[in-house]
Amino acid sequence: MNLQLISRVAAILFVMPSIWGIADSLATKPAIVVTTSPVVKEKRIIPIKTSGRLAYKKETRLAFKTSGLINRIHVDEGETFQQGDILASLDLVEINAQVNSAESNMAKAKRDLTRFTDLYKKNVIPLQQLQDAQTALHLAESELKIATFNRRHSIIKAPFNGKVLQRFTEENELINSGAPLFTVAENQNSWVVKVGLADRDVVKTSTQDPVKLAFDAYPQTTFTGKVTKIAAVADPKTGTFEIEVGLTNPPLPLRSGFIARVDILPKSTQQLSFIPVEAIVTAKGNQAMVFVYDQQTSQVNKRWVTLAGLLNKEIAIRHGLEDVTEVVTEGASYLKDGMTVQLVTATSTNGLKQYSGL
Repeated sequence: MNLQLISRVAAILFVMPSIWGIADSLATKPAIVVTTSPVVKEKRIIPIKTSGRLAYKKETRLAFKTSGLINRIHVDEGETFQQGDILASLDLVEINAQVNSAESNMAKAKRDLTRFTDLYKKNVIPLQQLQDAQTALHLAESELKIATFNRRHSIIKAPFNGKVLQRFTEENELINSGAPLFTVAENQNSWVVKVGLADRDVVKTSTQDPVKLAFDAYPQTTFTGKVTKIAAVADPKTGTFEIEVGLTNPPLPLRSGFIARVDILPKSTQQLSFIPVEAIVTAKGNQAMVFVYDQQTSQVNKRWVTLAGLLNKEIAIRHGLEDVTEVVTEGASYLKDGMTVQLVTATSTNGLKQYSGL
């Protein structure tokens, strides 16, 4: 019995130093195990993501110059027409009467001028009456030109070969001067997508910048285009600058009004820092917080950075990481500023599950 007891005690004493060593190792082990990722500094194209509405390159609203009753409408929505075709006309009874009245006034003014000229030559009337007669003739000629012009524009003729996109009125309706009757598009296979950009994005954009577009109607197809026009001033209602993206000869049929998802690829680039999305702990607006890792002290420090955009699974950082080489990815949400951590490599990430210190 005594020999067995002595053997057990000896075994316990033999094992005790190993247990103490393990306990001491665990006691000195950092509380948090993390992995890091290098900060990549280089120039890349960061797409400007937005959306816009597809339209024909040339869309025009057609209207009558004068008000009146609509007599005939010769085309409907979706129909095509040729340049010079009559699309609609007003009832010309009143307008023709105005032209006839102007013609009569001009004929009278001519007769008066002829008579006053003869009288002036005979010294019967003063020069002022002759000049008044000349002025009256000029006024009558101007009134006739106005009446003739209004009659000519009481008939809408097609300004080009095209298609009717919208029709707003019906026959026998009373329409005001300048009220649109049709929206028409020139019959060309040229399209534009109109988008609104904020000031921080419009300064990065220039004409001829390449653009990628996607439409819900064709989810498997990527369309390409380029920036063709940049507004000089902001829209006072939205505060954005209108940009036109041109598409020429698209591979699939399109319809005016499609909503496009737009990626503008600006040619102008700048040096940026790129880190994984997982490194972001929290974000507010264009600011985000990350933890940077110091290899010499094994400590982490909180750092607020300015975001430039999202590129695949990476975040582009504009400012805040100029002097940083590594940021914490896994384990970042458990850290505090100035904390000492244990770094594991990407191949040893199982250690995060086995020993997280939580």
